[in-house]
Amino acid sequence: MAHGNSSGARHHAVVIGGGLAGLLAARVLADHFERVTLIERDGVAPEPRPRKGVPQGNHVHGLLAKGQEILSQLFPDLVHALLAGGAVCGDMGRDFHWHHFGVWKARFDSGICGTLLTRPFLEWHIAERVRVLPNVRILEAAVDGLAFDPGRSRVTGVRIRPQADGGSALMADLTIDASGRGSHTPQWLAALGYSKPAESIVKVDVTYASRLYRPGPGKRDWKGLLISSTAPDKTMAAIFAVEGDRWLVTLGGLHGVQPPTDEAGYLAFARSLPVPDVYRAIATAEPLTPIATHKFHSNIRRHYDRVKPFPERFLVMGDAFCSFNPIYGQGMTVSAREAMVLDQVLRGRTGTAADLDGLPASFHNKLVDIIDSAWGPTTGEDFRHKEAVGDRLPGMALIHWYTGRLHERCAYDTSLALAFYRVMHMIDPPPALFRPPVMARVLRKLQTPVDRVSIHDLRAGARR
Repeated sequence: MAHGNSSGARHHAVVIGGGLAGLLAARVLADHFERVTLIERDGVAPEPRPRKGVPQGNHVHGLLAKGQEILSQLFPDLVHALLAGGAVCGDMGRDFHWHHFGVWKARFDSGICGTLLTRPFLEWHIAERVRVLPNVRILEAAVDGLAFDPGRSRVTGVRIRPQADGGSALMADLTIDASGRGSHTPQWLAALGYSKPAESIVKVDVTYASRLYRPGPGKRDWKGLLISSTAPDKTMAAIFAVEGDRWLVTLGGLHGVQPPTDEAGYLAFARSLPVPDVYRAIATAEPLTPIATHKFHSNIRRHYDRVKPFPERFLVMGDAFCSFNPIYGQGMTVSAREAMVLDQVLRGRTGTAADLDGLPASFHNKLVDIIDSAWGPTTGEDFRHKEAVGDRLPGMALIHWYTGRLHERCAYDTSLALAFYRVMHMIDPPPALFRPPVMARVLRKLQTPVDRVSIHDLRAGARR
């Protein structure tokens, strides 16, 4: 194979995958390389519609506060443009009506705001901003494998299916795999003589059924309506107000429970939820699209940080590194945080191509901290269901008891609800829920004036 640039300037970087993680990687790399090529087999968001390569695009997505903050740094005009285009800004405490652990969470001004919109609308806006970067080229092609140096110690680019403009090798000083959970990197590493990454898998068996609606008559005091499953119940639902004065409605089931895709069955499933609010909302709303389904079988974490040795000049990020259960809405924000780590590690070096050696270990090790902050809490919640398959950590029963008690008390304790929202939106790390002031509120007896409404009464009210 031909050699890439081994010294001097950082000439060229290649990104495999044109989803959100790939787009953010390309945006960051544009600040550090003379040229960036983004390769996507299915094309990069030419319009704000679901793409074949993003089957989850039809369903509810959450852009958490931390993710929104990062996107605003990378694209200063983005949030303004999203809101101008009809996206909805919602305060987590005030604008979301959330039934969780058998109670409705307290409503209050939290100061934590996220943006409600469809995934294709967000991805298209980001793609349009990446597309106009003068040193970024978007190439619609399929990557067949990695190019490498004679010693197979360094990736020097990618092999692509022959294009009209020349040969099949595209050389680069740095190559990034952001191609999603279907990434071929484990096979490519094995072909180069490297070890495949060990995998951590937690089976969850999630099925989504979603469609867009025109809201029915009447005023509502929420912008987002959430019904979360609490084991052993396996049903869930969400309604988000999105661009175009529409609702995106997702009904979901776990471990063999699948929402129907016919009109009567869809309404019956909504009616079977623990509380009637979703059914009441969509019963008078106008369906705008067919019902789309999506199945997600398992969380998959590939431990590239443990592959020793690992080829130089090659990085993995996004769902190619770790793919999370989508019901927690953390995937887009994790990708945004990883993009900022990419910027950080590149800025911490001299700015030459030669100084890119040693980058994989540094980058992948930093990703571990980000992934840990989402993997532990979310898979821990997955394990509340006995059907979940995977390695359960010691002490999980105690953690489940504590966090369950916390969630129940979020029905009336706004301090606890705020602490939870800050962790959920990745503003604070998960250990923040175990700080002494938080633990004191979780563990104290219900005896003060604020406790006059008991958890029992709140549960009974939710059932009426």
